[in-house]
Amino acid sequence: MTDTLVTNRSSSRKPASILGAALAGLLLVATQASIAGAVSTRVVATVNDSAISAYQITQRIKLLKIMRPRLVRGSHKQQQKVALQDLIDEKLKTEEAKKLKLLLPNERVVEIISQTPSLKNLATRLKSQGLSSRLVNSYIATRMSWNRILSNKYPNQSVTDEQVAVRTEQFRKDLQKQAAERTVSIYELLQITLPVDKQATPELTNEVARSRLIEADAITRRFKSCRSARKATRGVFNVRIGKRIPADPRKMPKQMRKTLDRAGPGSAFVAGVTPDRSAVNIMAFCGKRRIAPEAPKITSDMVKQRLEDERIENLGKSYLRDLAKNAFIEYKDASLRK
Repeated sequence: MTDTLVTNRSSSRKPASILGAALAGLLLVATQASIAGAVSTRVVATVNDSAISAYQITQRIKLLKIMRPRLVRGSHKQQQKVALQDLIDEKLKTEEAKKLKLLLPNERVVEIISQTPSLKNLATRLKSQGLSSRLVNSYIATRMSWNRILSNKYPNQSVTDEQVAVRTEQFRKDLQKQAAERTVSIYELLQITLPVDKQATPELTNEVARSRLIEADAITRRFKSCRSARKATRGVFNVRIGKRIPADPRKMPKQMRKTLDRAGPGSAFVAGVTPDRSAVNIMAFCGKRRIAPEAPKITSDMVKQRLEDERIENLGKSYLRDLAKNAFIEYKDASLRK
């Protein structure tokens, strides 16, 4: 009787123990989710009455990696600082656009994006990286509204023909310098092949290959230049002369480069028998030629547009500095101050 009572009590406590463990697990998951949510919504800075959260910084880093990758190449902390500053600038621009009644409404932004292929492609690309439609539309709206502000504030200022001419010449010099720096010497090689006919037995095939090696050696001794390759192979049965092959010396084995440089143009070497014993190859060194990348064409219209963009950008930076001076900006996280 006593034993039965003890067994029943033990079994009655087991479900309660399992239930308690399950509740503890659920509580742990809920706590972790709550902590993660608190971190993402944590306010790291305020601009006047507008807050910037840690989540917004994470999203802005994603956006900048697409739009302005050069800004976010550093450490994670540096990326956070850049993203926060970009968000602060955006808040100031948006407030100024609202003040001047030049902020584009969301409906108009959506319409412009749908009608402009470049903006439509940009929006699609940003959304594919997990950025919300609201964030993308807001980003594009701020950029467009800011351009409207600058155009209205500085309508009659433009670059002069003299400025365009000076900058065009500078661009051309820079491009010539870059082309010179990227110029490489390419080795030109010529392959000559002496096919080896398959014989009845491997031993006979090897014998034919040895005969072809002797012929190949004779060709290399007669070889003077790639232009006279036919003359060097005259009298040799079944010879194939390929086309000249450009070879990047940076991708060659060091010893091969040394051998070619020491022998000089017009030399030829027996490269050996192919692994399947089907041919004997000769590699001839024709010479070197320098290759420079094709420089992009520069027009006056392109330079003028570049100067206009730079002018607007510099005016915008000055304008933005004035807005920041008159704004109340508070960093809740001092480590993110630039």
